[in-house]
Parts: sequence; structure tokens; C-alpha cells
Amino acid sequence: MTQTHWPQAGAPVTGLEAAEAQLSAERTVPCGWVHKHAVEQVLVTDVREIDGRLLALAQLPRSHRLYNDSHDFGYDILLLGEVARQASEAMVHRLLGVPLDRPFVIGTMRVEVLNRAAVAVTRASATVLAEFVVKKAKRWPDGTPRHLLSSTILYLNGVPAAEFSGTLMMLKEDSYRALREDSAVPVAGAPAHRTVGERAAPEQVGRNDPRNVVVGGLREENDGITADLVVDLDDPVFFDHELDHLPAMLLLEGARQSALAARARRDGIPARSLSAVDCAVNFRQFAELGAPVTCTAVPDGVDTVAVRLVQGDGVIAEGGITLVTGS
Repeated sequence: MTQTHWPQAGAPVTGLEAAEAQLSAERTVPCGWVHKHAVEQVLVTDVREIDGRLLALAQLPRSHRLYNDSHDFGYDILLLGEVARQASEAMVHRLLGVPLDRPFVIGTMRVEVLNRAAVAVTRASATVLAEFVVKKAKRWPDGTPRHLLSSTILYLNGVPAAEFSGTLMMLKEDSYRALREDSAVPVAGAPAHRTVGERAAPEQVGRNDPRNVVVGGLREENDGITADLVVDLDDPVFFDHELDHLPAMLLLEGARQSALAARARRDGIPARSLSAVDCAVNFRQFAELGAPVTCTAVPDGVDTVAVRLVQGDGVIAEGGITLVTGS
């Protein structure tokens, strides 16, 4: 994985305190800005352009069923990723002028913890400042972004704590429909039952709550682990509104849990002793609702695990996850 060079993570970045003071944490932004329907799932509280910087404010929950289900001393990497995802989308809509009815499609995504001490969970609720940086943009004739290569840095107490980066397409409805028709996997229809497949035991994949396990049928293959993605259409986090495909965050969580199981098996250690600090995935095509998805995880280094998600004969996504032990 390539490294992105940002300010030193051990010291606060100057100039952000005054900007953060101009952002409010009194209430959440409208659900549509972050592509959610349930207010309880909205984490972003404000977005503004300040001195030419695109900024958002959010609060990190300490009792979220999914995102706080961890043995880590710090906030979960996928919580940080979800905060950054929401902040990025809110800023793209509110500050870059992309209409709310345009579907977003993620191409590549990487979430990296830059400073583990900075993401430690404390007694007080944590407010996080997100800065959205556009590295490259393609635009529609009306001037709104069509394709972005961007990065979102999350600051806690002024310290760069995590980074969310990748590519994002903002499509008009006809373009999105054409893309879906070209990529759709032939299926018999959406799952008719609540859960597809049996869930693994929580301790096998580093979780506590069985409801947060999203893989099952773990089996040893090719020096790693292959698992079946569990699709629960009633899950209030991944499916808080109706979708025509499986969401990227569910696929990433499935990859992370498979990686934890594979690394725990190879090293003979509990999955709950491992923490993900870097997750990078390239999404190649949509994952359809009506066909099974398998997750394969193979340790390929001391701390890294290669992951691949497959549906039918096609690779949905592949990438790598870095897992470390201890606090």
C-alpha cells in the first residue's frame, strides 16, 4: 500500500482550532446529505467552507451497536471510515453543489488510522473535524463534479487521527441506470428471507454481539479463510433504507472480519486481540442483492491480509487489510 504524506500525526495542526469553533455540534445535518434515512445513523453535525477549506464536524458515538462492538481501546476503524464517508458526501452535496438525487458510486476506498493514541475512547464524547481535499476532479457540463479523487482527514483535538481516501463518481440518473444494467449479475431475485447463511461465532471474527457478525461458513482454503457474506436486509445500519445493491461498508466489514479470522488462524491467536489499522479496497463492480458473495482472506505478510470478494464468476472487490496486536 502506498503512503500518503500528511502533517506529522503526533502534533496538532495549526489553524484548525478557530475553524472548528465556527462549526456547530448542536444537531445533525439532514439525513439526505449523508445518504441515510434514519436520524439515529447520522453522525455529521455541520459542514462549511472556511478560509477556502472544506470542513465538517461530527461526533463519535460511544454506544453504537455496530461501531463500538470491539475490544480495541480506541474508536473502530470502520466507525472512522463511516464518519469520513458521511462527511465527504455531505460536503460534496452542500459545498460542491451536487444535487441530492444523484447516486454516488465508490471506486476505490482506503481507511487508515494515522495515530492510534489520538483515536482512544475517553469518558467525554469526542468531536471530530473532517477536512475534504479534492486532488483531481472531472465535471459535468453544469460544473458539478462527476468524478473525484479525494481525501478526507479526520482530526481529533487538532491531531490528524485517520484518513479516508479514494475515488467517487456522482452520476445522473440515466447514467446510473446504464451503469447498473451493464454490471448486473443475473439473479433469480432478491433474498426472500431475513438472513442469507449462518453467522460465524463472534469470537472467530473479533466481535462481541452476534448481530454484528456479517460472515459465516468459515472454511480453510489456500492458506487462508473463505467465508460467506451474511446479508441481513433488516440490519438497521447497513440497510437503513432500500438499496438496489449491497453497500460498500457491508462489503468492507465482511472483508475485515474474514481477515481477522484468517490472521487469527495463521498465528494461533484470538481474533479479538487484533485491530485493523489500514483497510484498502478496490471495488470492481456492484454486488447484487440476490446472489451469494464469498470473502477470501489470505495473510500475505507479517501484519497484512489480502482480501477478495467474489459473486458468481466476477470479482466484486479486492484489496488488503493491516492488522496489529495490542493497544
